Amino acid sequence: MVDLNAATNVYELRLHRDAWQSLWQRELQRIDVLDWNQQLNQWHDALIAETIRMSERQLEQEGWGTPPSRYAFVLFGSGGRGEQAMWSDQDHGLIMEDSTDPKATEYFMRLTNLIVDQLIVLGFPRCKGEVLSNNPLWCKTLQGWEEQLTTWMNDLSWENVRYLLIMADMRRIYGDEGLVLACRYMYTRLLEQSPCIGEAMLRNTLFYKASVNHFGQIIRERFGEFAGGVNLKYGAYIPLVNGIRYLALTSQSNPTDSGVHVPLQVFEQTSTWQRIQSLQHSNQKFKELIDRCEATFKSVLLRRAGIPFVMEEGQYVSHGYIEEYDLTREVARALKQELQVVHQLQRHLNKQIRIQLRNER
Repeated sequence: MVDLNAATNVYELRLHRDAWQSLWQRELQRIDVLDWNQQLNQWHDALIAETIRMSERQLEQEGWGTPPSRYAFVLFGSGGRGEQAMWSDQDHGLIMEDSTDPKATEYFMRLTNLIVDQLIVLGFPRCKGEVLSNNPLWCKTLQGWEEQLTTWMNDLSWENVRYLLIMADMRRIYGDEGLVLACRYMYTRLLEQSPCIGEAMLRNTLFYKASVNHFGQIIRERFGEFAGGVNLKYGAYIPLVNGIRYLALTSQSNPTDSGVHVPLQVFEQTSTWQRIQSLQHSNQKFKELIDRCEATFKSVLLRRAGIPFVMEEGQYVSHGYIEEYDLTREVARALKQELQVVHQLQRHLNKQIRIQLRNER
């Protein structure tokens, strides 16, 4: 792997990233997809961490000094799960130490704006949902995060529950680990105090459906640019990882209990693969389903890695579809089996909703 510390600016980092993009594609043909995914995400972690260090140095050169307090830079989404593709966008936030220094807010505002801009230069697009560390919603002191989490817990609207699920995938990539541990503790404590959070999270989890109908047939796009193709991201990958995340968060709960009781160590397992391994040991009743999800996750991860990316305004982006001409009979047969497993997982989760509603009557 390249020594990124030798790079003097983000443009040199970009040259390294561009050179490695084609290498990652070749590596995918050579090694197991889980090993490939781990190595790719370690590479992205290193690129992002070096970008943060460069941003700190630039602010120091501009007269802003060093960070006025401890902070932690965290990833969400696929980055938080350690599952970024070669074309993933930015999803991140900041946790700052509680401070009375009036300069701290302005410093971190400048730092996060610089980080976002530098990551764009590096080829990582902005998150369309603005889950970015320069957005005040995702950049807070520890006390600010406690207040924000409490606000979301007290108003379980669909959007607020989505934010709470985003937090479940939080992973530190740079800075103070103690702040992240403290934020995780607050999160799990508030989950346990919210009697309705389980059902609310479950309904949100099931928003994206597996692209297969009740007869087991693949649901293809009917119109538009990708007519005849399948949306792998939102029809397979997202429903699968969302379902596994929910099972991991509720694995210690009684299915008749509408609350979520999750030990801290479960929350520390942010990758889908780690969550599957944990569920295989803790949930013997549904082990057969979890085993099928394990095999399906590897297959879907491999298909996702093979989807081509394009350059748009210097950013690596992808449409996330398996296009019609790639859906050969053999591919369609295998994909159908994978989608049926995701559908089985969602049926299992739907059953939990029915149990909860029956108990409320």
